[in-house]
Amino acid sequence: MASAKGARNAAMWGADMLNDGQGRVLGELDKGYGAANGYLGQAGDLYAGMTGQGQRGLDRHNALTLGSGADIQKALEGSGGYQFNMNQGLQALQRTRAAQGMLNSGNTDTDAMSFASGLASNTLGAERQALQPYLNMYQQGLGGQAGVYGQQAGAASDHYGNRGSIMDNTTKSIVGLGTDAFKAGDQAKAANQQMMLGALGSVAGLAGSALGGGFGAGGFFTNMFSPKT
Repeated sequence: MASAKGARNAAMWGADMLNDGQGRVLGELDKGYGAANGYLGQAGDLYAGMTGQGQRGLDRHNALTLGSGADIQKALEGSGGYQFNMNQGLQALQRTRAAQGMLNSGNTDTDAMSFASGLASNTLGAERQALQPYLNMYQQGLGGQAGVYGQQAGAASDHYGNRGSIMDNTTKSIVGLGTDAFKAGDQAKAANQQMMLGALGSVAGLAGSALGGGFGAGGFFTNMFSPKT
């Protein structure tokens, strides 16, 4: 005999299996996402290191490029190499003028100013050129970090999108099992009722036959109570 309870139990068992399967799939999905995010984080740290090293060069380059002429001159004078070359150059110029007996002449001052101006211009260009690798490193570091952030955002979007899809499919499957169980239960109930009605009809038919034979000739009751000869 069909059982509505059996259909419900089967649906509950199926729902448990689906939930267990969903848990395992989501767990593996989380592991993969965590591993990928960890590798991306390591790459981001490397790019951050490049950016940090390049930042010092960028700051120095800005000090030698931006601001007023006085600010740039001050930044240039802060270079140990510039100060050394300036002192050495002026001393050489003084020695030359002294040997020529022209140490106190106006030409000495003019030559000193020309030398200082030329040294500043040459040193400034050399300093900026020397900082170019740091600028490149800074730009590469920023670009790498931006790329990592973009990949992390994409991975997170895909991960939670996949989780949502898996959970949605599981829910739909469980709802489908419940719907099928209700249908099976209704069908079992209808089949059982039909069987009960059929059984009752058969009993009623047998009872009717027995009663009918009792009042007719040769019936059950007639034979039962007729005198034995």
